[in-house]
Amino acid sequence: MRELFLTASVRDGDFAMACSVFQGLTWMTARQSVHRILFYHGQPQPKALKNTRTFQQSRFLPLWKELSNQMARASYVLQVAYEVLPDKDFGRGTAMEFNSLPGTLRWTDLPDPLRDTPITSRKKIEIPEQSSLPTAMTDNGFRYMNEIIQESYTFVRENVEFVFSRYYRLPDSPGRPVTTLPAWADLRPIDPAQKWVLNVKLNVLEDSQPEKVRKANEELLGVKMELDKLFDFKHIDRRVFDTRIAPPPAIPGRG
Repeated sequence: MRELFLTASVRDGDFAMACSVFQGLTWMTARQSVHRILFYHGQPQPKALKNTRTFQQSRFLPLWKELSNQMARASYVLQVAYEVLPDKDFGRGTAMEFNSLPGTLRWTDLPDPLRDTPITSRKKIEIPEQSSLPTAMTDNGFRYMNEIIQESYTFVRENVEFVFSRYYRLPDSPGRPVTTLPAWADLRPIDPAQKWVLNVKLNVLEDSQPEKVRKANEELLGVKMELDKLFDFKHIDRRVFDTRIAPPPAIPGRG
């Protein structure tokens, strides 16, 4: 799959107005979602995934195989995302049993060079509804790094998504996720200015067909023209989205 998106920032004081714009544009109320995202650091050297039980039993086996091919090519940081509810999962003093919960495994590649366009284009794999993901990560040599909370509001018009996201810190917990989540009201945005990130997104499933990717680019540029007077879509350095892990330095004398 190939993901194409535009990026703009929205001040917290303008957020309600921006949502009203997209409510009128899409004729829908925003869909709110909150995800707890765990980051896992891959091995120093690229290595295909082991054929674990999670892998074998998944109805998304082709996606697992595609991900394994990517891991054999280069080492990456992967995301494991779990949907959580502000009124049920925060401030309750209960621990999440990640291996027994369905999560989504996410991989994104280094985006293409931008050239003369604000559209970011990159390959993406998302494997939803998977249990035992932390065990699968550990079995494949991935190491837990850290975690964040993502709050999103999504509007949809045909096949275009308009997504506002904001990210929140969690208390430090070296080596493992925090045992229990703090109260929702106690979370603080990672961005001190508390801005929202607006992404206008399109996914191209058959990303090996250049004509479909070209049409998606044209469609996004058309949406940009609609919104240019309201939002400032920026050219984003693709290195911001680089999840690759640099290989260890070569040691002279070792072949």
